[in-house]
Amino acid sequence: MCSLVSKNIRTALVPVLCLLPVACDEGGESSVAQAPAVYSGKSAHWNQEQVPVSARCGACHVKEFEDWARSDHAWALRDIDPVLDTEPFHRQRLQSHGSELTFSANRKGSLLLADSATGKQFEACYVLGRRPLVQYLVKGADNGYQTPSAAWDVTRHEWFDMFEGDARLSREGLATRQEGDWGHWLGRGMNWNSQCAWCHTSHFHKNYDAASNRYASTWREPGVSCIQCHKPAATPAADGCMVAPADRKLKPQQVHDNCATCHARREELDEDFVVGESFDNHFRLELPLIEGIFWPNGMQRDEDYCETGLRLSKMGAAGVTCLDCHNHHTAELKLPQEDNSLCMRCHASGTPVNGTPSPIINPAEHSPCTPGSTGTRCVECHMPESPYMARDPRRDHSFNSPDPVLSAELGLPNACLRCHTDKNNDWAAEQVLKTYPQQKNAAYRARTRAVHHAMQGAVNTDALLQVLAAEPVPAWRATILELLAQQPRTAASVQAARAAATDASPMVRAAAARVLGQEALPLIHDPVKIVRRAAAWPNIVTLVRYPQAQAVVAEMEAIARQQSDQPTGAMQLAVLAAARRQFAEADTQYRRAIQLDPAGVVGYMDYAVFLAQMGRPADALAQMQACVRVAPHNAEAWYRLGLVQAELGHYDESLASLKRALELEPAHERAKNNLQHLENYLKSVQSKQ
Repeated sequence: MCSLVSKNIRTALVPVLCLLPVACDEGGESSVAQAPAVYSGKSAHWNQEQVPVSARCGACHVKEFEDWARSDHAWALRDIDPVLDTEPFHRQRLQSHGSELTFSANRKGSLLLADSATGKQFEACYVLGRRPLVQYLVKGADNGYQTPSAAWDVTRHEWFDMFEGDARLSREGLATRQEGDWGHWLGRGMNWNSQCAWCHTSHFHKNYDAASNRYASTWREPGVSCIQCHKPAATPAADGCMVAPADRKLKPQQVHDNCATCHARREELDEDFVVGESFDNHFRLELPLIEGIFWPNGMQRDEDYCETGLRLSKMGAAGVTCLDCHNHHTAELKLPQEDNSLCMRCHASGTPVNGTPSPIINPAEHSPCTPGSTGTRCVECHMPESPYMARDPRRDHSFNSPDPVLSAELGLPNACLRCHTDKNNDWAAEQVLKTYPQQKNAAYRARTRAVHHAMQGAVNTDALLQVLAAEPVPAWRATILELLAQQPRTAASVQAARAAATDASPMVRAAAARVLGQEALPLIHDPVKIVRRAAAWPNIVTLVRYPQAQAVVAEMEAIARQQSDQPTGAMQLAVLAAARRQFAEADTQYRRAIQLDPAGVVGYMDYAVFLAQMGRPADALAQMQACVRVAPHNAEAWYRLGLVQAELGHYDESLASLKRALELEPAHERAKNNLQHLENYLKSVQSKQ
């Protein structure tokens, strides 16, 4: 059961006594150190007793501590509170995912969530966030925590489903998320330890054991506290401060990289990041590569947070960081955005950023909207809001300009029609052209079109290469190379990747490695982990055989084990085991990947390939049959099933599967080619009879 230690947020901090080592005075005589001073005032923080290190910071840095304590960072994780959490669990109900969820409290004060679909009851343990919504954690069977898709709206005082109106469900042909789905609130996609905890605690360690499928996670302090953004020294400095002296001289980009560890849609490669290190040495940033995650111009489409958009923007490429706009400790804006004073701090005078002058803008001439209207705010056009978790509006950080022409052509949203809902793209394009008759956006449009077509599967390699050659922003160069890596290599794409392999940006070098394949082997010695991984992984079968490559192989295994509580990590371990010819272990890891995501298709497909390679085609057939049962609308699954059926000589079934793949995806070239080959083969057989 959960530990329900509730603290009233209105009470002052009870002094925290920390055990310190024996100290020596100047004469060499030892004396017992005094209990350290701690912050003793009142603040809005929910439970100061659980942040003993940060409370010591607050003894000297009172203003900074109080600024932090009222920030959302301080409220990222808290205990159940009888004042704040009574209403949500006072006989409330919600219809969600074809189930009725009920929220109540028992006589002991425990807060309970009951799910009619599963017949299970859970006790709320912790709370995430405070506004505009909060989420409650419940204990999972694996000793971890799950985040229900039901969240409490603190303004409307009601429960709601965070996936309401989720476009991904309709694209996948699903009405609701069902138990067993990766994205169901009881599935791995909603596991807090894996998906959320790093950003809701300080000094978090996942401590997952794959053999027992159990978590033993720990954290030093709840919420994003002082120690997550300041690296404590092994011993206090001469002035008594616990922050390492070197940490006080961090460059803006180093501070920004620390922010990015949470404010980014990213893949976690390890949990060893400490303040001052490079983001790219511990995380792989998500880029606009597939439909549904980002728009092809880099704008957020799903829950993408800030870092990708900022890196894709000219501002990010010039060196603008979080701290240019946000206060260190409150995370609030340094200046108001409503009157444009925040943006005009640089754009009124042309203030340079890392030597790059900011474009000077006259607000009166810059906007086509009526003076004083909402549309004249910089953020409304260049940072439009999108809802996260259905009801939490977040601003886009790619700083794109509205382009109604591309909206009409490619279906991209634009800020004009967010306000002028009674108008259309043609009207908006006319207004934009009147205001900016000399607009220079040919390069932007060419890049957006090339990325859009690649997302749609209609890749134009020449168009991507032309855009790549002219692209000044590193994150966009990485994106284009990643898109090229998904296609058959050409002489031109290899030549471009060779040039990019020495790019100053680790993201670009990593993307180049994926294009180069075997030719990227020298990059396994790159100083940045995302590059080493990109170069090593496609060559892992070769690398496991060479003693001099065992360091990078061990690093790849460490990444896989860090991710082994998710199906991708299990599949990486399976590939490593197969490369080492440990086939029984590979079989185990493939089966574990499917258990972690029984409704996913990739696990079944990869396991079927492995089984076929092991000379077990009948078992491969069984896996692909299971795959199409869980994903009947997936063209690739039907295509792979057709291949296995043909391999076994089940030609009629294979024809039907390949035709079904083309019904679902008429542009599936491999299905089209294999169907034609099979039909020609069967005709030749019949003609000989």
